[in-house]
Amino acid sequence: MNALKDTWYITLRDLRTRIRMPIFLFMSMAQPILFLLLFPQIFNKMGSSMLPAGISYLQFFAPGILVMTSLFSAAFSGMGMIMDMDTGILSRQMATPVTRVSIILGRVIATVVVILAQAIVMLVIALLMGVHIKTGFGGVLLLLLLIGLLGTSLSAFSNGMALLLKRQETLMATVNLFTMPLMFLSTMMTPSQTVMGGVPISLLPHWLDIVRHFNPIDYTIVGVRDLVIGKLDLTSGAYVHSYQYIGADLWHSFTVLGVMSAVLVIFATLMFRRRAE
Repeated sequence: MNALKDTWYITLRDLRTRIRMPIFLFMSMAQPILFLLLFPQIFNKMGSSMLPAGISYLQFFAPGILVMTSLFSAAFSGMGMIMDMDTGILSRQMATPVTRVSIILGRVIATVVVILAQAIVMLVIALLMGVHIKTGFGGVLLLLLLIGLLGTSLSAFSNGMALLLKRQETLMATVNLFTMPLMFLSTMMTPSQTVMGGVPISLLPHWLDIVRHFNPIDYTIVGVRDLVIGKLDLTSGAYVHSYQYIGADLWHSFTVLGVMSAVLVIFATLMFRRRAE
């Protein structure tokens, strides 16, 4: 019970800190909003020609933007950990009887709460622009769960690396080194299952083809996209608009992201015990 109570207090403290600096919340959403407004206008004709009839490029592109919002917010959440270390706040927390794991969990949960709030805002903007979620309210809940799992993974990774590196500049460089290539090795912008980041999969080097099979960002995008526009039927090349949307791809997405979340939370906890004490 103490761990749960400590986690609750750490979560509230982190949320209050974020709310007092709304500019950072807005800046993390500025680029995804800009992409959502501009990219469908720029690539609509080219993208729509690669999609089945009845699916607009906006409908295809919006799931990737929802995931991008989670990516940016979670990947740099470790900056707060470094700030707390530099200002002595973390040392004062550790001088209290608070359980150590709750410090990590509280920060991760607070990040996920913010990410889900941002995802809902982005979803409302997408709906106002004309995006229609084919799987209904149940699909919305599942896509938020997928985004939350990705946020949990990346936030835990970011906090773990913050404890390991202890410098903001090094953390930013390291996070970009991991996240940016994975984003461009996804199907976020390219309306084809045979293309990654604008490059045909058949032309990828063997090692890069292996990497893309372990890309958590693309697992999230594929899962969210299945919930927004329906499941792609590879035989006919059409998207099946059905409420029976718990397909193999979605299970794969949940499994990969669930396992990755657990592993990275353990990683962050181990880094905290070794590097913060």
